[in-house]
Amino acid sequence: MKRIIKVSAIFVFLFFSGCSLKDLEKNADKEVYGIIEEKKIEISKELVPEELVKLDDDSSGETIFVNMKDAIIFAVKNNRDYKSKQEDVYLNILNLTYQRYLFRTRYNISGNVGWNKADDETVSGSLGLNIFRWLATGAQITFDMTKDFLHYLTGDKSSDLPTIISLNLLQPLLKGAGRTIAQENLVQTERDAIYSVRNFIRYQNSFSVDTTERYLSLLLKKNSAENIYNNYESLKATRERVENLSEAGRLPPFQVDQAKQSEFAAYQNWVRANNSYITSLDSFKIFLGLPAESNLIMDGQLLEHLINVGIDKPEIKISEYLATTLQKRLDLLTYYDRVEDAKRGINIALDELKPEVNVRLGVKSSLETKSFPDLDIKDPTYNTRITFNLPLNKLPERNKYKRALLDLNRKERDFESMRNNIILEVSQQYNNLEEFYQSYLIQLNSLNLAEKRIESTNLLLQAGRATTRDLLEAEESYLQAKNALSSSVVNFLISHLKFLYATENLELDDTGLWKGDLYEKITKQNI
Repeated sequence: MKRIIKVSAIFVFLFFSGCSLKDLEKNADKEVYGIIEEKKIEISKELVPEELVKLDDDSSGETIFVNMKDAIIFAVKNNRDYKSKQEDVYLNILNLTYQRYLFRTRYNISGNVGWNKADDETVSGSLGLNIFRWLATGAQITFDMTKDFLHYLTGDKSSDLPTIISLNLLQPLLKGAGRTIAQENLVQTERDAIYSVRNFIRYQNSFSVDTTERYLSLLLKKNSAENIYNNYESLKATRERVENLSEAGRLPPFQVDQAKQSEFAAYQNWVRANNSYITSLDSFKIFLGLPAESNLIMDGQLLEHLINVGIDKPEIKISEYLATTLQKRLDLLTYYDRVEDAKRGINIALDELKPEVNVRLGVKSSLETKSFPDLDIKDPTYNTRITFNLPLNKLPERNKYKRALLDLNRKERDFESMRNNIILEVSQQYNNLEEFYQSYLIQLNSLNLAEKRIESTNLLLQAGRATTRDLLEAEESYLQAKNALSSSVVNFLISHLKFLYATENLELDDTGLWKGDLYEKITKQNI
């Protein structure tokens, strides 16, 4: 009977437990979904403050004309990523100011004022001066002077104003001793500051090249859209001429249809190219940090100037460039310096394996209590103490030493890998420069041939010795040749800049604009 009761009780407990869990689950769902609905209502009422999103009365915004020089200056001043990189350097230098501060004399004044009421009412307090200096040898010097104001404002002034002065010196003898160990954090922070500035200089150069590439690529899209539109106008004229010839019975009607199809396709290509240019232009405005509603107008004279004056192959001896690059590349210098950092890290790890032995020297003077402030020192107390810590288990220190050894091996491999990558980068940029120059020569000849082909095909069409398709194909070849020539000029210029960047020969002025003979040559008519 008792067994039946126990089993029944267990069954009832499990039954109600199950019901309870289901109820808890339902309650959780109800509460969670209720909160979701509440937040949806809150979200539907949220708005960005009007003053932050208000547009100018003129929806078109300000009209801004930019050439390549303006674009780079705008980007340096306004680009958000560029500003963040500048701030990263600033924050890194702030770390250095703190490490330098640690080795300066530090002062501190502290004190307190208290009120106490028992049988009588008293006000007491203390004022202290602390001076701390950390020496390059690892020694620490502290000076403390504390003056207590006991019952000074109320109570018995005869037992007031005791002063305590102490001077202490802590000098490590083994672990932590010596200039190399004591100043390691300062030295590393100094070097990190150098690395940060080097990285930013490389970033500045890269940013200038990137901005130039964006600008020229945008001009290239604009030029391509203009070429396609001119091609559309030419095909339109061709279609009208073919229609006249067909009406005169000199061409079959189906060739008119061919001309119309080409005209329609050319118009569609222009719409697509123009839309691509406008989209890229909007993205470029954001890159420059300009308002999205501003009206940016590109100066297309630079590309026309480059095409008209042509480009010359630079005289480059790749072996000489490689030798100087490996000496001048700022990022390679940083990789080399990190090897030296790793070597110092091994010395720091070896120092951690040493026992900790410190000598402490101190002098303390407690002045007799007087009713007025007095620094007359009497009966100083001197003390000397040697403290030590000899850990029997040095596994953490052993592991740190082993990590330092492996870190040195890695840094050496990183340096060698970076050196090889730089050689490949310079060689690749040189090969690109050669390729794009040859492409330029080919496209220049191709454009000349395309122009002659259009002239001859027109004459043949008039004489009835060529078809409309022949002329349409000639027009298409001419369009492709014009766009290909523009691309080859831009590709060569960007490749030349990237070669200068790769070889650490790209110089910038104070505005962030790249300078030198190449800049003077291509922009002489556009500044």
